[in-house]
Amino acid sequence: MRRISAKTVLPRHGMVRQPAFQEQTAARRVRHRKQEALVRLTAMAALCVALLGGFRLYGRICRHFDVHLSVQAVLQDPELPNGCEATSLATLLQYKGFAANKLDLAYAYIPREDFTESSDGRLGPSPEHAYAGDPATGRGFYCFAAPLAQGANRYLQEQGSSLQAVDITGVTVEGLKQYLHAGEPVAVWVTLDLSAPRTGSFSWTLRETGEEYIPYVNLHCVVLTGWGRGVCEIMDPLRGCRTVDQQAFIDCFVQMGSRALVIH
Repeated sequence: MRRISAKTVLPRHGMVRQPAFQEQTAARRVRHRKQEALVRLTAMAALCVALLGGFRLYGRICRHFDVHLSVQAVLQDPELPNGCEATSLATLLQYKGFAANKLDLAYAYIPREDFTESSDGRLGPSPEHAYAGDPATGRGFYCFAAPLAQGANRYLQEQGSSLQAVDITGVTVEGLKQYLHAGEPVAVWVTLDLSAPRTGSFSWTLRETGEEYIPYVNLHCVVLTGWGRGVCEIMDPLRGCRTVDQQAFIDCFVQMGSRALVIH
């Protein structure tokens, strides 16, 4: 029978395999780290490609436009199918940093008058004084720059702002470009498709003067945000930010009376 000395240490189960096991574990860790590094490098490469694409797109936009203002789109639908003025005003105010809501502007700030029926016929306001009808319905029409400025200034005053909305109706094309170069988007009155202004059979009697008023059927208020070579960029409350033919825009703007509004 073999005697075991007290100084003799018996090998425990698996002890002889310990160095190999440690080497395998270390190898797995190295492979895992390499895989993590590869994933990070792949993600960084994808990010670089995306950024490069964005820079190239921005470069094309900058080359295309002499001036381009980053204005966020605000759409009038579905709440205000006939509320392009309130929506354009909300766009201008949001560009200035205010949390303006198109519905609040339409019903609490912009002067508005409903139609009434009397023995004298259908009575309504002049668009030079107030919005005619209800912008949330099919019996809503429009207003021009003066009442829109009035509503905007009421809002700005309540916000404690020193900014002012200004009716710049009659502004020239060069004047529009100067406002854009100064960083000021401009609300302008054109038509839905930049075609010639049209009227229909609907009319009402102006409360102020007793005259008959026949409204435009294709009037539209948009925000001018960019000017380039043969094109303009607008924020269209029905379609969002888009580019349009510059000469068609100019012709329509002038035909509609060169009506415009800015906030500065």
